[in-house]
Amino acid sequence: MMWAKHAVAMLCCCSLSAWAAAPWCSPRGKPAFTFQWVARDKADPALGSVRIKDAAGKTVQVLADVENYYADSKSFDTGTDFNNDGCADLVVTTSVAGIGNESLAVFLYNPRTKRFEANEALSNIGGLELDPKDRNCVTGGWKGGAEDMYSSRHCWKQGQLVMISEYKVSPLYGPEGEFTCYEHVETEYRGGEKREKKSCTKEF
Repeated sequence: MMWAKHAVAMLCCCSLSAWAAAPWCSPRGKPAFTFQWVARDKADPALGSVRIKDAAGKTVQVLADVENYYADSKSFDTGTDFNNDGCADLVVTTSVAGIGNESLAVFLYNPRTKRFEANEALSNIGGLELDPKDRNCVTGGWKGGAEDMYSSRHCWKQGQLVMISEYKVSPLYGPEGEFTCYEHVETEYRGGEKREKKSCTKEF
């Protein structure tokens, strides 16, 4: 039995070493990839592809049909780990509205395939950010107007991104168009159940 325990321990350590050895997932290995924006044409430089090269300058992946609001390579975020797996991901800003709403395209790095894979769930969250209180969660925020706001919180559970809570505030008006109050709606999702709490305030 003792040899079996040693064997399991060795396999465990080897697995961890292999994971840690992934160049992109090591703090010292971030230069393992470089990212280049290639516009489809000059008429619309915000549409194109992301060319990913390894440390030797060889193209190892091309992400096609990408929208890039800033139309350059410098705007890419390659230092955020959105699924808390120890590997930084690629984030491209796809749009920025005048009111401040920002949309992103998120490509999670898969250390097993050594490729960046589009994640629709994260990309669909407006104003996406890491939760400062829990790196296993993310938050979103959106404005429908100066007095109309929405926020959400999502966490990873068994490899799936699950919504934990939502919060909305918007003005309510009477039949004559007169302001009534600001409606606050707080929603929590626990154990497959939805719990909603509403309130109205005169101040935003």
